[in-house]
Amino acid sequence: MIKIVSAHIEEFRGIRKLDINLDQKSFAISGPNGSGKSGVIDAIEFALTGQIGRLTGTGTKGLSLSDHGPHVDHIKFPDAAFVELEVFFPTLGKSAKLNRKVSAPKKPKIEPNDPDILAILDQVAQHPEITLARREILKFILVEPTKRSAQIQEILKIDELGQTRSALYTASGKLNQAAIAAEKDAQNKKMTLLQHLGIASLSAAEVLEVVNAKRELLGLAHHGNMTAETIIDQGLAEPTVEQSLNKSAALIELDKLAKMIAGFGQVTSPDAEALVVLIEQLENDAQLLVSLQQRELVERGLRLVDGPACPMCDHEWPDEAHLLSHLHAKQQKSKAAGELKQKLMDHASALSSEVGNLKALLLEAHRIAKIENAADMLTSVLGWGKNLASLQERLTSFSTILELKDRLTSGWPAIPEGFEAKLTAFEGAIRAKPDQSATLAAQSFLINAEQRFMDYKAARKIEKGAQKARDAAKVAYDAWCAAMESELDALYEAVEDDFSNFYRVLNDGDEQKFVARFKATEGRLDFDVNFYGRGLYPPGAFHSEGHQDGMGVCLYLALMKRLLGDSFTVALLDDVVMSVDADHRYQFCKLLMTEFRNTQFVIATHDKVWAEQMRSAKLVTRKTSMVFDSWSVDTGPLVESNPEIWAEIDAALAKGKVEVAAPILRRHMEFVSRLLADQLGAQTVFKADNSYDLGGLLPSAMSRLSNLLGKAFDSAQSWRVSDLLCMIDPVHASPKGSMNDHLERNPGRTA
Repeated sequence: MIKIVSAHIEEFRGIRKLDINLDQKSFAISGPNGSGKSGVIDAIEFALTGQIGRLTGTGTKGLSLSDHGPHVDHIKFPDAAFVELEVFFPTLGKSAKLNRKVSAPKKPKIEPNDPDILAILDQVAQHPEITLARREILKFILVEPTKRSAQIQEILKIDELGQTRSALYTASGKLNQAAIAAEKDAQNKKMTLLQHLGIASLSAAEVLEVVNAKRELLGLAHHGNMTAETIIDQGLAEPTVEQSLNKSAALIELDKLAKMIAGFGQVTSPDAEALVVLIEQLENDAQLLVSLQQRELVERGLRLVDGPACPMCDHEWPDEAHLLSHLHAKQQKSKAAGELKQKLMDHASALSSEVGNLKALLLEAHRIAKIENAADMLTSVLGWGKNLASLQERLTSFSTILELKDRLTSGWPAIPEGFEAKLTAFEGAIRAKPDQSATLAAQSFLINAEQRFMDYKAARKIEKGAQKARDAAKVAYDAWCAAMESELDALYEAVEDDFSNFYRVLNDGDEQKFVARFKATEGRLDFDVNFYGRGLYPPGAFHSEGHQDGMGVCLYLALMKRLLGDSFTVALLDDVVMSVDADHRYQFCKLLMTEFRNTQFVIATHDKVWAEQMRSAKLVTRKTSMVFDSWSVDTGPLVESNPEIWAEIDAALAKGKVEVAAPILRRHMEFVSRLLADQLGAQTVFKADNSYDLGGLLPSAMSRLSNLLGKAFDSAQSWRVSDLLCMIDPVHASPKGSMNDHLERNPGRTA
């Protein structure tokens, strides 16, 4: 894709002003912790992608690019914070300048405005994964299989597969719940029909025996068989309202209602008790409730996503895939809360069925009271029925279920005051009515049987449709998982080979039989590695932290190779091999130089030894490396061997800012002293913590220089090399003068 030629950074993160010449080559930035190295990585990442990885993701709530991208002194002036890169496009043979401001991260200024250049830079912007920080390494290694699957699929730009699987899984779950509810309703309707017919099973023979007995009594023709199309009361004229009450049937229905009401005071509802426990659990754990509320919000947001703009907060994301990935990650975090919510909804559904049963009996009581024109009873039944309907409605919503604790604790039926007495009186009034004739009873029996039979048939139709939908959803889900796993297995097999090869190079001579195995199953990605020929185990089982870090980097490189191939031309690595020992770091350099010859690595590290190893391994050179000596909020990073250091000091003094110039001068002198002491081989007092300051380095370096000049003077004098003598001691042109001065400077020596 691209190579970086140079970078200019101003007022960005901890950097005030900095120019870097990368020259399209791998580049190393070293320095102590807090010296501003990561700011360079952030700046280049921002210029290329319009975002800063360390300001997003887990643990970054409250952080934002607009507020925390500029230097702390320019938070209110984000226009001053910008990064300008000069980049080269190998495939085009062209160069361009890319300037991106924090105030307008999605509107970079690109010159020239070449369509081919714009297309490649847009492609680069879609790959924030070119940046790898140490905190991200182990997310590939020591994570749950479900998270590993999502993270790796996101890097490989195939996270839509997982999102589709998740959507199919959710749909399958909802359709399964609908099928269960339909099955329960059909079973309830069946039991109501069986109770009315007074039989134990719904066999054609038993139904015909009961129905034909009543039809014979009414002089109606027998039904020869019993099918779904059979009309039980066929040929029967609709009775008048006065004739429609079946005393015995009415007493049965009212007795069932009375027994159910009496049962409420004797046996508690397990589902109601379970709901109370779950609600109290949520009340006692505020974070759990927050997670659930966020989950509901995220789920609603996922349904509303239509483009890169967040439908909930209007925040603009780089693209829709990034937004969906972010929302799915938040959804995954609240998995435990989601499971609790599911339990709560399951118990609420079961309790809703109990409420439905009570409503069904009240409906019969309402019908009977209406026939008898019992106004008082009718009013009581209607009032209670509406109350139960409201309860049933509230049991369908998570937010309203949480408000039902008091009612569930005191008794969910909430029997109206005096209702039992009214029911007893009403039942007594019905019982006191004169017995109906067998004919009227048979008429009412057949009419009610037909109504219940129709209800059952309708419920069975819904049940079959729900079962069919559930089965189809499961088939679709299983087929998608099987197809996805097949494709992913082939993909991961290729990643396995590259990862294993890279890890063997990194651990040359140590783990030459190393192999790894990935296995994708239903949203999981299991990952096992060989441990010295003793078998395959999870990386965290036996391997050390250093080996785990090495695996993380190797897996990252294998994924990037698979994702970008020859287009993997730039990578930003921020302190990624800190747990890898010195010997293996040389192998890491070898890995980068042999397997990724066309990739420009920009590497930040706080380890001076590692910085020197990169130079000695020829991964970088003195020209393609930069050392930060220290950092302050006023100056930003202080660069060792900065050719413009005196100009910076003069500029600060011209503005009267001695407090700025003084630390720059001191740090530069410390760098010069350390460089002189190293190159001259000066003798210094050893310090285990390597904390050498100006006072400890400069005198010893000057003393060593004086001593070496004296020896050089002796040698030049001995060989009578006049030109060399003048170079060593230009003040004295004559050998005699030089000798006398030399003897004065070195008493005890003879000519």
